[in-house]
Amino acid sequence: EIPASRFKMAKFTVGFGILLLALALYAAPAPKVTCGGGACTSSLNCSLNGDCESGKCSCHPPWSGPSCGALAYDVTPATGKNLYNTSDPRNTWNGPIVLGPDGTYHLYDPIYKVGSLGGPTAVLHGVAKNITGPYEWDAKNTLPTQGGENPAFIVFKNASSGNTVYSMWMGGTVRLADNVYGPFTPIPDFKYPGGNPAPVFHNGAFYMTNQGTDNVFMINDLAPGQKWVTYADISHDGAPPDSMQYHVEDPFMWIDQQGNWHIINHAYSNVQYEHCGTSIASAHFYSSDGKEWHLSPVEPYSHTVQYDDGTSHTYTTLERPNLHFDTNGQLTHINLAVDLITGDEGCGNRTKHAHFGHTPCDNCKWDDHAGTTIIKLDITTCAK
Repeated sequence: EIPASRFKMAKFTVGFGILLLALALYAAPAPKVTCGGGACTSSLNCSLNGDCESGKCSCHPPWSGPSCGALAYDVTPATGKNLYNTSDPRNTWNGPIVLGPDGTYHLYDPIYKVGSLGGPTAVLHGVAKNITGPYEWDAKNTLPTQGGENPAFIVFKNASSGNTVYSMWMGGTVRLADNVYGPFTPIPDFKYPGGNPAPVFHNGAFYMTNQGTDNVFMINDLAPGQKWVTYADISHDGAPPDSMQYHVEDPFMWIDQQGNWHIINHAYSNVQYEHCGTSIASAHFYSSDGKEWHLSPVEPYSHTVQYDDGTSHTYTTLERPNLHFDTNGQLTHINLAVDLITGDEGCGNRTKHAHFGHTPCDNCKWDDHAGTTIIKLDITTCAK
């Protein structure tokens, strides 16, 4: 007969061992950050995210890797796992975060019916003291979608008055406000080309790309009757072969402190349904002048995030990327739309949203609870 005390100790030892194993699997160590080192002849070999110094890339944080093509993640506050209320069964699917003049952060997040990611019912306006949350949602007005989704946002100075203008881009229309709280008024007789806009304001003019990321368009003024012109074509040379069923969407465009142009996208393959933590998730286009574009062979963001509560999560898909820069122009965070439920295991055996006999990694979201997450980027490891 085994004494009760020994039996209790045995149960404790086994249970503690299982707990340690679970924690080891759940909170895997963060990968080591490499701050360049790849061979180069110019900064183009460093993805325009670093300098070519003595024939080797030296990355600007938070960019990392031999060719400075990957964003390095820091440990993210656990409040950033889902920026909306997880207890609400409705889905959100990411939107822009804007810094207000009073130092608060404003997230404009489309919300959908339970079990749906098609056609949001409204755009929620959340406010937080910290960019990683928690966000307060109840007291702020929601915005009508006017038939659109995938909102974009830029803040710029009115050339005539010098006043700050807040602009929301959604559903083919641009809506302007003189306050981060709105109201946002559509510009009459004015549309932008395509859907899912990614606008920037640069040297007194407006530029944008859209869902397919095939062109950059330009216009001098956001005013009734104004028409966009094609500024540049975007090369997709170097993309995976057609057999991979590779696609890019959800662009976010910016111009960095060195004057280089960049676009990051959600990217995906319709034939990948296993080991979703290593599936295609993102793409990066870059240009020194906004005219001649290059597609990086390195994905800019990845699936697994470490949190300050000791946990980690491998997201099966991360979509609609938005970047956040501090008041000094330093890139500090990326916020994304994510499947909150399924991870590396995927959902290949589901049939409702299957391709080629399996449901690919990026389609698990349609049957799961979807939300909005933010990731803190590592701006210290590669700092000079």
